[in-house]
Amino acid sequence: MQELTTIYRDILESMAEGIIFADADDRLTFINRTAEDIRGIKARNFIGRTILSVHSPNSAKRIKELLQKLRDGSIKQARRVIEVKGRYFENSYYPVTSPDGGYQGTLLISRDVTERQQLQHENQSLKQRMACGSFGGFVSISSSMLPVFQTIGAVAGLESTVLITGESGTGKELVAAAIHRNSARKERAMVTVNCAALPEHLVESELFGYQRGAFTGAVSNHRGKFEQADKSTIFLDEIGDLPANAQAKLLRVLQERTVSRLGNEKDIRVDVRIIAATNRNLQQMVADGLFREDLYYRLNVISLPVPPLRERREDILPMAEFFLKRFSERMERPQLGICEATRSVLLSYDYPGNVRELEHGIERAVALCPGSCISPADLPEQFVAARSSGGPDWQQPLSVRAGDQYRPDDAAPATLANAREESERRLILDALVRTGGRKAEAAKLLNISRKTLWEKLKLINQT
Repeated sequence: MQELTTIYRDILESMAEGIIFADADDRLTFINRTAEDIRGIKARNFIGRTILSVHSPNSAKRIKELLQKLRDGSIKQARRVIEVKGRYFENSYYPVTSPDGGYQGTLLISRDVTERQQLQHENQSLKQRMACGSFGGFVSISSSMLPVFQTIGAVAGLESTVLITGESGTGKELVAAAIHRNSARKERAMVTVNCAALPEHLVESELFGYQRGAFTGAVSNHRGKFEQADKSTIFLDEIGDLPANAQAKLLRVLQERTVSRLGNEKDIRVDVRIIAATNRNLQQMVADGLFREDLYYRLNVISLPVPPLRERREDILPMAEFFLKRFSERMERPQLGICEATRSVLLSYDYPGNVRELEHGIERAVALCPGSCISPADLPEQFVAARSSGGPDWQQPLSVRAGDQYRPDDAAPATLANAREESERRLILDALVRTGGRKAEAAKLLNISRKTLWEKLKLINQT
């Protein structure tokens, strides 16, 4: 029997998993070599002590509650992942019972799951990048855009009408295209109508079509945009500019899913999903009698607001880099860089034209830049004018490098704490720019955990 016990002990000692056993009084009676290596301890110093002694003081209370649940049978096992010196271990706790059901102790098995954790992190990072890519070329590391991406994913597979709101240039058409591209209707092209660009006397004929002879010049039948969008999606941009008579006919389409061409009273059934967008306050327009209330509620089934660029400033530099690469390739120029002073200018501007204005500004800069690095002089005048007139203190260059010197015109933080926070913010955002918004890589660059990075980003977004 003694020989058999020795063999069992040798087996446990040779296992790649860390094995720890505590008796019914929670006192350690066995710790194998792997467990010693994982926890950086010597078994001889812990045998006879409570199992809580191999856990940190912060987790001791939780482990004590866990042991009690294993002892009374309220749980059959428990698992948790811990990080030790850059490696991850899954700790599994099991109650050991005698044939008659008596509690004999707790078995703790520690397995190295570092590779699995890394794969999970990489997979999550890949999913985030794929999500942004599949949503129509969005470039964003801002938490304020996360609800937009989540809503796109949630509504894409539905047939509900969506009303996208936001200022001009925020990317409302990109949002509509992303919803369509991720929907069951993606095999057919989305039909886009800019309601503000249609002459008032042509709105009805363009949207609903006309029959030959309906008016002078109608020499053939014409399928309107709704017929063209049959089995697909129609995107009605700037819906707030739709004339009153067209609003009434649109309401009928939403209610009955039929259209009638000008000059023909015959109803034509259409299978169309409607996505509308506006930069105007439709509620106020309803109150002012400029937009039909019943149509507003028909359109506003699912509301999707898109934040302006000034409310997601951490996206400015990643977007600028994205546009820089695009226009450099399009103009067949060597890849350009962005000078440090230019970064400061870009961050200081409020972008009343939002993403579209930033895009056009970078396009201009690429076209005019005489060197290999875009300077403030290459940007539109209004960008530089805003910088010279001053801006919020936190809109300073994000990049902090060894050897940087203090300059008298730098914005001086009021306190040492502010200086530390500002320096940290710059380093974090610069790391995100360097890694293209990939938070796992940015965390490695900064030598902090992903959890710590998420917490710090949350604080930055709140300031």
